[in-house]
Amino acid sequence: MTAFCSKYLRMAHRPFFFDSPETNLLDVLHDRYDNIYVGTEPNGLVYKITPSGQPQVLYDASEGEIHCLSIDSAGNIYAGTASGAQPQVPVAQPSQPPVQAGAITSLFKDEKSWDLNLPEEFPMAQPASLQQQKTVSKGIEAPPKTTGLPTAPNYVYKINQEGLAQKKLETSQSFVLGMSLDVQENLYVVTGNTSGVYKISGDESTSSLARVEEVQALCCLNTDKNELYFGTGNMGKVYKISPSFMKEGIFTSNVLDTTAPSNWGCIYWTDTQPEGTQLTLSTRSGNGEKPDVAWSGWSAPYMITGERITSPPARFIQYKAILQTKNGDSTPVLSAVSLSYLPKNQPPRIVSFVVEKELSPVSQKQHETKNDGKVESRPQGAAGQKPHHQIAQKNIQWEAEDPNNDTLQLTMYYRGVEEKMWKVIDKNSQKKGSFTWDTLRLPDGEYQVRLAVSDDPDNPPETAFSTEKTIEPVVIDNTKPDIKSLEAVAGTGGRYVISGTAQDDYSKIVKVQYTIDGQEWVSAYPVDGVFDSPEESFQITTRSLMPGDYTLVVNAFDSEGNIGIGKVLFEMK
Repeated sequence: MTAFCSKYLRMAHRPFFFDSPETNLLDVLHDRYDNIYVGTEPNGLVYKITPSGQPQVLYDASEGEIHCLSIDSAGNIYAGTASGAQPQVPVAQPSQPPVQAGAITSLFKDEKSWDLNLPEEFPMAQPASLQQQKTVSKGIEAPPKTTGLPTAPNYVYKINQEGLAQKKLETSQSFVLGMSLDVQENLYVVTGNTSGVYKISGDESTSSLARVEEVQALCCLNTDKNELYFGTGNMGKVYKISPSFMKEGIFTSNVLDTTAPSNWGCIYWTDTQPEGTQLTLSTRSGNGEKPDVAWSGWSAPYMITGERITSPPARFIQYKAILQTKNGDSTPVLSAVSLSYLPKNQPPRIVSFVVEKELSPVSQKQHETKNDGKVESRPQGAAGQKPHHQIAQKNIQWEAEDPNNDTLQLTMYYRGVEEKMWKVIDKNSQKKGSFTWDTLRLPDGEYQVRLAVSDDPDNPPETAFSTEKTIEPVVIDNTKPDIKSLEAVAGTGGRYVISGTAQDDYSKIVKVQYTIDGQEWVSAYPVDGVFDSPEESFQITTRSLMPGDYTLVVNAFDSEGNIGIGKVLFEMK
């Protein structure tokens, strides 16, 4: 294979054999009929050019770059893509040893044998003609090249002479940089940026032959002895894979995380075992993400799919497949593995649980005016007060969660602080919500409220869990403050002085207002300067009054929105 950076193919007897509109022609090959095939960039075309120089587009790929080509004895073209970002060959660090020219290193040095990757890592497309739209629009100048990992998968396509294509290999984190066929017409593929060497067999099964430390596997070549040579970048080395076969190969899966300590079910797999081959699986488990001495040892081999997993219960599990064969022409194939598990039940958790009272008018900002230096509220009667049955409602809010995502049963209870028995307020299965608790018919006092959460609906009694939370006592006060010792004494300058005491058994007095003959409501102030206790003395000095009879009405508000009412009659002479 030869890569061309020019868009022209030169021939001996004419200036240009083929003049392409493409920017780069990246690989060229010919068949036994002297047809020439060219892979291009940036529009990802495979040209077929007849000996007379007549071109046609054999295949137009979705990817923008056809980087390498190969052809089998039946005339099928294999095309490898390298799109998304350009391959990057990092510069070797000066501290690294120099490369010895012509050095050949065995692939299996240090007993590194072949590494079989399951097809799920290299999904194969079903044989079908491909109808795809271009990712690089025709006629639009391609953006500047960048380096780094590809931003989209790359593929190996098998294209027949009619232009019908099938995907044979998909790589999500690498570029297809080289291909070669052996004498049995098995296709070998090398990739870069995530280096790898893959084999696509004649039966269309796919396997990974090697993982190397170098970043790039750049090119490959098969000999007539079925030896595979491939070259790497950073550092530049040539590896050789001999045609001799391994009697045994081992595949070890990634560590699988069940997110919680789990009990294991059965292990299932799909495989093909030709005569003379054998495939067995084993498992091991542990509670640390990286297998170490704290993990269990490998289990006894599972010989038949569907056997129960014998590894100890744990959060993490890993399986190992041992593939054995007695001859080089047959190999077992492992297609899929699944392990069933049941996470151990964990208790639900209460994220939040609060009881809030309805916002009372006392705490709401009212429209106020200034009058002789005093703050006065507009006439409000019993002051835009909500009906008492609304004031007596408590808003219960909660949020619960379950690590196993089980259905939850939530039950709310209450009891007086001096009582022993809990009474049910509400039951539901909502993990987050609110409930209005009507306390109008409850006696005044302090009450405890408890939320109990259980995962009973999804678990048998012997494994179900529950949790609960009790909040600080809630005050229920449906009784109006008592206004007592209300007296009116004539003052100076046509004013009267009214004094009294507002008292409540359970709640703090938070406000006192008065009105004279139903006029504007005026705030009164406590004798000690601040409303902060269940009993507050207050004193009111009226404005200058004309002679006559007057009625002064006093309202005292407690923190639960109850309003006490008092009245005093006096005469200004």
